[in-house]
Amino acid sequence: MGISVSKENVNPKNKVHQPHRQYINSNQVHAATKKKNDTIGEKELPNDISQPQQRTISERIYHNIESSSYMLPKDDKEIDRLHQEHFVTKELLGFNIMTDALKFLDFQNDQLNVLDVCCGPATWLCETSLEYPNSKFIGVDMCSLWPQIIKPVNLSFSEANVLQGIPYPDKSFAFKTGEWNFVLSEIMRVLKDGGLLQCIELDMKVYILLQLTQLSNHLQKHVSYYKQMHNCCNLTNHYLVESFCSSFDLDASLGAKLDIMLTEKSELKIIQSEYREVPLGWGGPVGEAYLQVFQDTLEGLEPWLKQSLHVVEDQSYQELMQKTKQSLVESKSFMGLYAFLVVKPQ
Repeated sequence: MGISVSKENVNPKNKVHQPHRQYINSNQVHAATKKKNDTIGEKELPNDISQPQQRTISERIYHNIESSSYMLPKDDKEIDRLHQEHFVTKELLGFNIMTDALKFLDFQNDQLNVLDVCCGPATWLCETSLEYPNSKFIGVDMCSLWPQIIKPVNLSFSEANVLQGIPYPDKSFAFKTGEWNFVLSEIMRVLKDGGLLQCIELDMKVYILLQLTQLSNHLQKHVSYYKQMHNCCNLTNHYLVESFCSSFDLDASLGAKLDIMLTEKSELKIIQSEYREVPLGWGGPVGEAYLQVFQDTLEGLEPWLKQSLHVVEDQSYQELMQKTKQSLVESKSFMGLYAFLVVKPQ
């Protein structure tokens, strides 16, 4: 997700129509500027409309944009999952906007422009735009999961694939949170000098708190391994995620590398960082809620998980998912949640 803040009037012009968004793990991009008398207009970007932009698999709706590696659905059930993920993440972190950002920028009085990149159903945007009515908030995403009719008057949206560029001019925003490599370069382009970037990333990698029985021999047995999975559930959650990420060239430990990614190829400076361990099914209501979010995520990824795990039969897959849930709770598994606030030099 991402947001930007400024004292500029927001008048989008050339809107890019591309449903759904790229695979960005619930990140946020925020930019803010205090410069008056500027108008933030949208850039013209490539628009892939030569093929159907959505497809239905096992009664779930997915995007069909080849340039995007985002694999989760774009239906009502996914909207509910994203809402729940936002609220439990906010509960764990204790904020929507990091504390040092509120010290640097006056969201209440400075009529900021705030950009949320890959905003999803705009849960974060709806909350913050209501909290800071004098600022203007913009959400950008590949698919229009956001509210279509009822929304705050200071909130608007642009439908665009950020992998083809962020549809705003250079140095438009002062506060952001975002996506990686190419998208990070785009964030730097539209982020104003002295602007802030807020990044929140949940690792896909699953860690264990308790020592598990070593089952390393099973790691080499792909198909037969999963046929026997009900007998070796302790390793399920770890190999399941690693196998999936390996099959589709995804980085399961992106969050842990964010600080390096943000600073090694740019002049960005980290001014605040936060880390939380996210319990999966243990440790109280937050852990129980995160386990449900994790389960719903696996459900949304079912077509791709079956492919990476070489599982064909639905019954075998459902048994695997049940054992995964059991393993997560029994082993006190957790994931890492990382948040960084960085500033772009003047």
